[in-house]
Amino acid sequence: METNGSRFFKGNQLTRNEIWQSFHPNLGAKPKGGNWDTGYVIEGNELIAFLNIGSAGRTGHDFENAYDSETEIVTWFGKPNSHSAQPIFQKILDGSLLPHFFARWDSKNTQFTYIGIGKVISFENDVPIENDKKTIRLKVGLSTSSDTIGVQGVVSTLNETQPEYAKRLTMVVNRYERDLQKRLQCIQHYGNECQICGFSFELAYGELGSGFCHVHHIEPLGEVGGENKNLDPVKDLIPVCANCHEMLHRKRTALKPDDLRKIILSQSVKKE
Repeated sequence: METNGSRFFKGNQLTRNEIWQSFHPNLGAKPKGGNWDTGYVIEGNELIAFLNIGSAGRTGHDFENAYDSETEIVTWFGKPNSHSAQPIFQKILDGSLLPHFFARWDSKNTQFTYIGIGKVISFENDVPIENDKKTIRLKVGLSTSSDTIGVQGVVSTLNETQPEYAKRLTMVVNRYERDLQKRLQCIQHYGNECQICGFSFELAYGELGSGFCHVHHIEPLGEVGGENKNLDPVKDLIPVCANCHEMLHRKRTALKPDDLRKIILSQSVKKE
């Protein structure tokens, strides 16, 4: 799905093969080997970067890639012997090549989390890396111009351009950033099915829904005053579907998951 210049939603979890198929929908599975199994690959005027963070990649390279979810800044290392004079980096720097960033924190995990579109803030050539080689290191700011999985796990369209005929409304919100790594750990533990009603986006929508779900804070951030740095992704987060997520926040004080489960059960009993 292509929205606001991006075919991906921030927070999507996809394998290399699934990303490949978004560019080549009629060509079947991704061929083995080649640039698609390396740190980055070019498709037309788009670049797809695969970042291993805190973990060596499967090719054995262990770069000090980093992602700061509070500042939305990525530290990204090029392949060995890369530098800013090469055409690929010239195109990234002048904006003619659009870089998409996917990250994973465990190289054994086949899924990468989409963290956004990047714009280079600064770069440095000849940075020493393993085996006495050098490469380019870039600081990249992630764009918020593409649709994101917003505060409640719902696709946010607050950045959409407002039509001239639309009535202008002013909305003031408190925005608390989600830690994508904790969201990922929650889903790795529970899976992508709703833990309240059992709904699966993948079973309902096939490939389109693969890897998608909302993640709910059992103690909503708005009620506890912001991000909890000691958040436990298994005890404090829970995967839910869009309907259950909306119902959890239906009242001024959010319902607990068990309360909503009881409501669903009572309604099913009434129908029998």
